[in-house]
Amino acid sequence: MSFNAKFHLNSVEEMLSDLNLEENGLAQQFFTNEVWRLSDDYVPYENGLLKTNVIVKSNSLTYNSPYARYHWYGNLMVDPDYLKGAMFNPNYGFWSRPGVPKILDPNGRAINNWNGLRGPFWTSRMWADRHKEIELAVQKFIERGGK
Repeated sequence: MSFNAKFHLNSVEEMLSDLNLEENGLAQQFFTNEVWRLSDDYVPYENGLLKTNVIVKSNSLTYNSPYARYHWYGNLMVDPDYLKGAMFNPNYGFWSRPGVPKILDPNGRAINNWNGLRGPFWTSRMWADRHKEIELAVQKFIERGGK
């Protein structure tokens, strides 16, 4: 007795799409939003500008504040010629030279105004603390068909 069977397998791209796993798809967007959401308590906070001025794309987060870089590294940003964070004039207050990009302090002076979880490398530290929670959430998202 013989038996013939035919079956059709979707392409890898179709299977990934069915699971919302295509590049920049719903699972990627969900993952990125979870990283953003759970990083919130780790972002340095004084007046909220840094943590609220973020551009969330399907596969990236960009903290878009003028001082985001030095908060990310946790080091003072300084004028490359004077190695000062800001100049001071009693008649004007603190200022930086216009058009002169600051550099990370070569002496490694750290910013020491952190509290609680907030501080440098916030998404990396959040991931170290909570990656299993995110992985489980993404798994459930995929199992629910992207809902």
